[in-house]
Amino acid sequence: MNHWKKLCIAAVLAVAVTAFAGCGMLNKGGESSVPASSFGESSQGVESQPASSAQSEPQSSGTASVGPSEPAESQPGPVIDIETDSPEFNALFKKNPIDKQYITESNKAFSNVEMVQLSNKYAGIWKKEVNSAYEKVTKLATGDALSKIKSDQTAWVNGKTAALKKINDEAQAAGGTMAQVNAASATMDYYRSRAAQVYRQLYSFDQNYTYAFK
Repeated sequence: MNHWKKLCIAAVLAVAVTAFAGCGMLNKGGESSVPASSFGESSQGVESQPASSAQSEPQSSGTASVGPSEPAESQPGPVIDIETDSPEFNALFKKNPIDKQYITESNKAFSNVEMVQLSNKYAGIWKKEVNSAYEKVTKLATGDALSKIKSDQTAWVNGKTAALKKINDEAQAAGGTMAQVNAASATMDYYRSRAAQVYRQLYSFDQNYTYAFK
């Protein structure tokens, strides 16, 4: 009887030891299969990738926004309106072929050098128009009208040097990369305005006048 009891006790102890060992191995296996450190490494890897992408996107966006096709700053625009005492002449002058050609060419000028060259070119054209219109009107006008036309032209010629110097000085005083562009453009406007005044005088005698420009 005692021998049987001892065997039962030994069997119970063996089962208990086996169950305890199995629980320990299960817990140990559970911990080793997903280590705590792996969560930290995984989360850091996921977070670091969007952060890197977020930093790189503004840089690529900023570079893409600068396009070579963008027009240059202060590109030549439409010519200034000419206003005289004759609305009919004003409307006629707006249709002159010189302004039409200038606008066409100005749309193709993007650099400062091109704008300066263009303004200088048309300053020379309008200077020739002043001489051409004056020559025509002095052949048609007589008496006091002729005297006034000649007086106006003499005053303009005598004041030309000072007027051009003032234009250049004001442009240089303003400074900046557009100084030469502004000086050249203002010089062109100076000759164009004078040509319009002389053509207005010619219009009084010949409403079908033509320009020297071809």
